[in-house]
Amino acid sequence: MLAGIALMLGPVALFKMKRERYAWVTLVPTVWLLICTLTAGWQKIFDANPKVGFFAHAGKLKDAFDAGKVMAPAKSLAEMQRIIINDYIDVALSGLFMFVVLSIAVYGAMAVMRARRKARPTVRETPFEAMPSGAAAVRSGH
Repeated sequence: MLAGIALMLGPVALFKMKRERYAWVTLVPTVWLLICTLTAGWQKIFDANPKVGFFAHAGKLKDAFDAGKVMAPAKSLAEMQRIIINDYIDVALSGLFMFVVLSIAVYGAMAVMRARRKARPTVRETPFEAMPSGAAAVRSGH
C-alpha cells in the first residue's frame, strides 16, 4: 500500500507540470498496484476461509472458545482470547490502511482535476538559496 501511495504522487506531479502525455507511465503501475493491494486487503478482512480472512479466523476461534476448546496456535483459552482480539485489531488496521489509500487516491484525483482546469503549470518550486558559509561546519559536527 505504501508503494501505491508513493506512485500516486507521480501522475499528480505530471498533471501539475502540464506533462499529461507522460502520466500513463506512472498511472498504469499505480492502478495495477492499487487493484492488487486493495483486493488483497478486502480478502484479508472478509474472506470466508479462516486461513485467509481475519473475521473468519476470529469467528472460528470464538466458536471454539465459547465451547471451551483450545485450538492451535493457542495453548490456553486466555491465549485464544488474545488471538481473537488481535484478529479484530488486524481488521481495524487493514480497513484504516485501505481508507487512507483510497482517500489519497481521491485527493490526488481532485488535484489532477484542479490542475487540468488551469492553463499554466500549477507546481510551485522554491527558489534556490545557498546555505550560509558557517552552516556546513555546524551540520557536519565540527
